[in-house]
Parts: sequence; C-alpha cells; structure tokens
Amino acid sequence: MTAGLGSMLPWCALLLGVKTLLLFQWPSAGQFEVVSWWIWSVANDLGFILPFLLFAGGVKLAQVMGYSRRLLPTAVAFGLAVGAASYYLAAWGAPELESRYWDTLGDGTVERRTFGAATPPNILRNLRAVEDNPPSEYSLRVDDRSQAPPNILRWYLHRPIAMAVFGLINTMMGVLAAQLTENFGRGPRRNVLLALGVLGGVAYFGAVMIAGPVEPFLRDGTMRSGVVAAWIPLVVPLLLASVLFGIARKRYV
Repeated sequence: MTAGLGSMLPWCALLLGVKTLLLFQWPSAGQFEVVSWWIWSVANDLGFILPFLLFAGGVKLAQVMGYSRRLLPTAVAFGLAVGAASYYLAAWGAPELESRYWDTLGDGTVERRTFGAATPPNILRNLRAVEDNPPSEYSLRVDDRSQAPPNILRWYLHRPIAMAVFGLINTMMGVLAAQLTENFGRGPRRNVLLALGVLGGVAYFGAVMIAGPVEPFLRDGTMRSGVVAAWIPLVVPLLLASVLFGIARKRYV
C-alpha cells in the first residue's frame, strides 16, 4: 500500500500546486483567516481528487506485486482505505473547516447556525426541515438553507459515497491496465497508462456534470432525482472496467 500512496503523492502535489498558482485567491482578511481558508481549500480538493488518482495507485500495486495472490485483496483494501479518506474529507472534514472559516469572519447568519456545517447529519436535518415545511419557492442561496431543494440535498448526501466507490473501481482499472500493458516498451506503456487514467477520469467527471441536478434546477426548475444523479455516473467506469476485464480474460485464459 505504501507504494500505491507514493505513486499518488506527486500527482496530488502537482494538481494542488497548479491550482494554487493559477486559481489561488487570498481572502481579504487577517492572517489566521487566510490559513483557515487555505486548509479548507486543500481538504476540499483532496476529497475530490483522491478517487481519480487511485488509478495510479492501482497501476503501481500491480507493478510492484506482479501476479501475486495478494494483489487483489491488497488493491481492494487500498481502494477502500483511500476511498474512505476521500469520503471523510468531502463529507465531514471540508464542511467542518468551511464552517470554521466563516466563523472566523464573523458570519452569524441564522440558517448557518441552525443547520451547522454541511455534514451528513446536518444535511439530513436540513432535508427533514425542508420536507416538513416546504417553502413557497426553492432556492440555492447559502444564506437561506431552509429553501434548499430536497433533491439537491440528497445529491449532497450521496455524491461523496459514490465518489469513494468510483475510487475503488478506479483502483481495479489501474491494476488491469498495468497487467494488460506489461509487455509494452517503457515509453509506450507510460503513455497508454496515462491516457487510460485520464480518459477514465474525464469520462466519469463528465458523467457527473451531465447527471448533476443543479444545472437543470437553475435552468428551468427541474427537480431531477439527487440519488440517481449521484450514482448513475458510476455506469461509465464500470463499463470501462468491464472492457479491460474482458480483454484481460481473453488474453490470459
């Protein structure tokens, strides 16, 4: 597992570094508030990118362990562990840090105090409140969460779990891709693995964007199912993993 983590660290540093250089915007506040904002930003970004980087982790595990009987359980355990870390950061860590950041700025809105940080228990509280007392008009205003659309609240609940599952699938795709390209030259193998990793990540991200319920709601008020929107994008990596598995089965059986 150490080898898998080691293969992911450079990508984490690269992606976070690029964002810092290109998109980093310092809040107009004191030094403590700046640090608080930066920690929240890093936690939020890590929670998002870790499932995508698990492809590299799966590749490295396959390269190090070869065809050992321990490869499959190790890859599954690795994918589950990193996926769990991703879920924690996205669903708990980043929302708590965001709430603390707004507290340092003295943001004392009633809705923020009422429902607290956007962690799963508080999202459920928010969801029950909206369902028990439906507003006359739904809104995505962060300062009035009592008007949040129920389908989008459900999407917020399920999306981090679905992302963690994607991370596990991505780990297995990395293992399969590494095994299928073991006879390639070093340069072509690197290029093929990079292309497969990027293709799988972009395809899943595109599916998430297309299936997401926020855009239809903003466009014409469509209340697309948040649960379906969170889970349906997994069809894309599952199909890609099935193709790789089918090729591997024909090759080695």
